[in-house]
Order: sequence, then C-alpha cells, then structure tokens
Amino acid sequence: MTAGAKAGRIFYVAAAIASALAAPAIAEPYPPRRTEIFEPPPLVALYDAARVPTRAPLDNPDFAVADAAPAAVLFDAAPRAEPAQPDPLDLAWSLQPEENRDLAAALDAWAGDAAVTPERRRLRATLATAYAAKKFAPFWIENGEWRASARAALARLARAADDGLDLRAYAAPDAGELAPTAADELALSEAIAAYALQARGSRVDPESISHLIGAKTALPDPARAVADIAGAGETAGDALHAYNPAHYGYQQLREKLIGLRAQRASAPASDGRYAAAESGAQSDALPIAGRSKRRRAGPAAASTSRVEAEIIANMERWRWLPRDLGEERVEVNIPDFELAVVRNGEVTHRTRVIVGKETTPTPIFSNALQYIIVNPYWNVPPSILKKEMLPKANGDVAAIAASGFNVSYRGGKLVVRQPPGERNALGRIKFMFPNDFSVYLHDTPSRNLFAASHRAFSHGCMRVDAPFALAEAVLGPGSGWSENRVRRLIGGSERYINLSKPLPIHIEYFTAYVDEGGRLVLRPDLYGYSARVRTALGLGA
Repeated sequence: MTAGAKAGRIFYVAAAIASALAAPAIAEPYPPRRTEIFEPPPLVALYDAARVPTRAPLDNPDFAVADAAPAAVLFDAAPRAEPAQPDPLDLAWSLQPEENRDLAAALDAWAGDAAVTPERRRLRATLATAYAAKKFAPFWIENGEWRASARAALARLARAADDGLDLRAYAAPDAGELAPTAADELALSEAIAAYALQARGSRVDPESISHLIGAKTALPDPARAVADIAGAGETAGDALHAYNPAHYGYQQLREKLIGLRAQRASAPASDGRYAAAESGAQSDALPIAGRSKRRRAGPAAASTSRVEAEIIANMERWRWLPRDLGEERVEVNIPDFELAVVRNGEVTHRTRVIVGKETTPTPIFSNALQYIIVNPYWNVPPSILKKEMLPKANGDVAAIAASGFNVSYRGGKLVVRQPPGERNALGRIKFMFPNDFSVYLHDTPSRNLFAASHRAFSHGCMRVDAPFALAEAVLGPGSGWSENRVRRLIGGSERYINLSKPLPIHIEYFTAYVDEGGRLVLRPDLYGYSARVRTALGLGA
C-alpha cells in the first residue's frame, strides 16, 4: 500500500471508528458534525490490551501495554529478534467489507481533487461526510452489483435534459456496468446531488438577475438527497425527478421542450418543418431566430435553438416559486400584462394590468393579499416627489397644495398625500399585501391606458382593470361581498375590507407559457431578465 493510500485509509478508518463508538449507522441529525467524525477516542478502546500486541508507550502513550511475561529460555540465552508488531489500524481495516475499504481509499483522492472547481470540492466534501457517517458503506453497490435504486436513478439522469438541466460536467457511470467500481459509486452520488441541486434552482441566483427579484430558492441538502434517493428503491427515478417543480405551467413547458427537440432530431437539415414549428409558436414576441446556437464551446456542447433556450429560461424561473402556490391564489404575469385569480386549479377571473416601466420595474415576489381599501389616500413616494412632482411645480410646495394635495412636514421632511376622490392616482380602490417593495394592486383614473397592448406605464405598482370585479373575485364566493356592495362604499373616507383568510399572490415573470389551447406563447422580455437567465445558464444572450 502506498504512503498516500495508507494516509487516506488512516483518515477514513479513524472517522469510521469514531462514528461506530459515538452513533448508529447514520447519526441524527444528518449529516453528523465534523467534530463527531474526526476527533476519535483512543483506538485501544476497540481492542483487548491483554491479547493485542501494541507499540511501546513512548511511541504512543494512549495505548495500554500488558505486563511483560518472563522470558523463556529454551536452548540458549541469545537474544531473539522481536516479531513484527501488527498495526491496530490494519486490524480495523481488515474488519471492513471489501467494498467499504475500496470506497474509503477512493474517497481521499476524489474529495480533494484539485482539478475540479471549488464548488465541486465543497459538494464532494459534503458527500464524503455522508459516507463516513455510514462507515463507508456504498449507497448504490451491493455484492459488486448496482442496486435497483442505482439503475432507476441512472435512467432519470439520462433524461436530465428533458427538464432543461445540464449535467454534462458530471459523468454518470454506465447503468449496464456489470461490476461497478468505487469510482462509479462516487460519480453516481455526485451526479445525483448535482441533479437535485439544479432541479431546485442552484444554477441561477435570482438576486443576481435583479435586486427587484425577491424570490428565494430553497436548495436541498445534497447528502440527504443522495440518501433519500438511494433509499427509494425502484422508484428512485421518480423521487429524483420530484426535485423539479410540479407546477402545471412548468410541466407544460417541459412537454413543449421535449416536443421541439424531437422535431429537430427527426427533421433533416434542409427540412423547414422544425423552423416553421418554432415560428408558429411565437405570439407578440420579439423576433427570435430559428437557427441553432451552441450552448457552450466544445465538441460535447449540444445545440439549442433560441426558442428552446427561452423555454429553458422560463422553466428555470418556475424553480424560484414556492413549491406550494396555494389552491386559491392570485397570479400576475408581468410580460403578459395580465392578472388571474385561481381557485381549485381553475382560473375564475382574468383581467388586464398595467405594470412598471422598463426604468421602474415591478418587483417579482410572492406574498398574500390581506385586505382592501376603498377610497384610499395616496402617499406620494419620496422618489416621485423629488424626481417629478417638485420639478414640475418648479419647487413650489404651495403650488402642489393648491392642486389638491395635503402638504405637511414630519421630522423636517416634506410629506405629500392625495386625498380620496376621482383624481386620486390610486383610483377608488387598492389591494394590500404588505411587502418589502411597497407595491400593491390599485385602480387608476387613467383607464384609457388599458386599451394599449404594451402596458408598462407605472412606477412599479400594478394598476388593475375593472377593480371592483376583482374585489368580488378575491373576496370569494360566500363572502357576501358582491361587486355592487363594494362599490357602495365609495365616498370621501377610507373604508377597509379584510379577507376572511390571506390569499397567496405571486408576481411572476414568464415570457413563455402554454395557453389553454395548448399553444406555446412567447412575450417580449420587458425587463431583460430572460436574457440574463439564458446567459447565466450558458444558453446565449
């Protein structure tokens, strides 16, 4: 055994001994802390000092030494050479199954491979901890063969591209391998962990696209993901696929992606059917070329058309949404300029909205509608006051007050409010879901703007067409609040209506979706977010 292999063996055997003394096969919480793994007690605890020869005390004071027996003289008193003393680590090593010994030896070089990225080294270190916690028993190999969970997981990995994932950097082993090795075991664990992370959205940090994206991806523990998939048996493939969004909108885009790729694969290079299919998928979209582009340089890069890339970018943004959107909810799709109320999986109300201009984008986040205000005051945001209102009035605060605004000073700062009325910038009603971005849904006196097809005119809030009909829709059947009853509250003072329970609301950004007729619809990339996501995924700008 080489010195390097022995050093690696010592490291992992010590970890296994500590784990055996301190915890069951897989300690809880999972994975165990490093201190529980890498600070073993004296190794003599595993052996009977009266039976196991040991090193001299000066070599290792932690080892007990049995009392020396009197020397026996058989034929002469000439000193004899001392027999070689067995190494306790060798004894412990010999107790491990061969698969475990091979895996522990391979882990050392694999986890510390300097040729991989720091991110992958961190991932491998996490997985190495998981193996140490189970005393280096394989997840995927048993008696020299793949387990059923391994074969099912490998089949799912082979179809990772169906979900827009890119695992080309993680070379999964061959499912047909008759005698998988320790290297195959580790490669499979890493590929599965990478799949689970990518499926949950690890490739793109939403905040890196824009600080106005409040979505947060909840990434799984890769070690736990590997353990869970390994324990799923023949259903491991389905369990792995479940890390992708289950939302209907995501699944529809996935089917379109698979269909487009199948068309491209079956159509000859000179056949225009695939390009025609892409062209027919567009609706009010910016020009999108049908020719293919390389995802990444190099001979292993797969070609991806612009429409396919746009679908993948939108599938990625589905990963930013909560896993549970709510059976009853409100969804606003910014590029589509539309709001939908969903109950029991069906759209029960749909209306047009006006969203933020390109220079003042509407934020993207999830929250919950809590109450409605009829006859709202408009508290003029400081940014609008400074950049628009004061310059327009030539800095004359009295002129602002004369135009119908309430003007006051609080803490030395100018505060401007517009009272309820027909001219109020919020119209007659607004829908509140308190959030960090201070945006909401509201009515508007400029109703003519809803006739435009491109409705990006606001400072960030969303203006709603037919707001009193929306009020009835969000208050819900059985609430007793009809559109006409809400209208009767119109007056000169603010009136509040609380929802019986908070209604989830999701402000989304989808430039590609499948409509009720099964057609792929593409919308303009209003804020440029889709282009940034494509770039982050290596799909081109």
